[in-house]
Amino acid sequence: MKRHILIAACAALAVGPLAAAAQSGESKALATQAAQMDSLATSQGGVKVSGKISSDFLDFSGSPANADGLVGGLRKGTPITLSSTDAKGVITSTTFTPPTGKMGYGNVYTSLALAKQQLAGVGITDPSAQQIQAALVGGTVIGANGQATTLTGVLTLRAQGMGWGQIAQNLGYKLGPVISGMKSANAHVSTPASTASSAKGAPASGVTTAAGSSHGQGNAYGRGITTGAGGAAGQGQGNAYGRGITSGAGGAPGQSGAASHGKGGGKGN
Repeated sequence: MKRHILIAACAALAVGPLAAAAQSGESKALATQAAQMDSLATSQGGVKVSGKISSDFLDFSGSPANADGLVGGLRKGTPITLSSTDAKGVITSTTFTPPTGKMGYGNVYTSLALAKQQLAGVGITDPSAQQIQAALVGGTVIGANGQATTLTGVLTLRAQGMGWGQIAQNLGYKLGPVISGMKSANAHVSTPASTASSAKGAPASGVTTAAGSSHGQGNAYGRGITTGAGGAAGQGQGNAYGRGITSGAGGAPGQSGAASHGKGGGKGN
C-alpha cells in the first residue's frame, strides 16, 4: 500500500515539471508566431493583416462589421461596439473598451482565439454581442446546458499581467490551436498573390527578348518590347494582345497564343 502511494506521489511530482516545460514551449511558439504577424503588418501592410484576422473570426463575431470592429478596437485600444440579432429579429448592441490598451496584431489574434475557446467550452459557438463582450472583458453567460457561468474575461486577465500561457491554463485550454491558427494566417498573408490566378483576363505588362518567349497565364493584355527574332510582345499564354517594338529579323511583332496585335519598329528582309 505504501509502495503504491509513493509511486503515485512520484508521478505527480514528475507531471508538474513536464507540464511547465510544455507550457513554456507553447508560449515561445506563440510568441514567435505573434512576432511574425506583427512583422508582416510592416512588410505586407496592416490592412492585409487586419483583413485576415477579421476573416478568421468572421463566424465568431457574427458579421463583417463586428469582426472589423473587434480587430480595430483591440489593435488601437479604443471602444468596441458590437451588435447582434436574436431569434425574434431584435437587434441589440453593446459597447466596451479593452482594458489592455493598444495591442499588437499577434496579441489581437490570440485574444480572439482564446475568447472563442472560452465560449465554446460552455457550449456557445454562435455567440451574441454580449457573450463576446463577457468572454473578452468579463461577465455572465448562459451556456448550452442552461447554466449561468461567470467569465473573468481574456483581456481582463491579460491586463492583470498574466501571460498567454497562464491565461490558457487558467481557462483550462492549450495554446496549440491558437498557434496553429496564427501560423496558418501568417502563411496566407506572406504568400504573394499568384500571377497565375490573377492574370486571367487581367492587364499585364512586360518585356520579351530574344526568341520572343512570353510569361504569365490566362488571357493577358500587356505592353512590352520584343527584340531579336520578333517574338511576342506582352504577357500571357493563350490570347495575348500587346503593343511592342520588334527589331532584328523583323519577325511578326506581338505574337503570343492564338491572336496578337502589335507594331513593328524594325526592318526585315
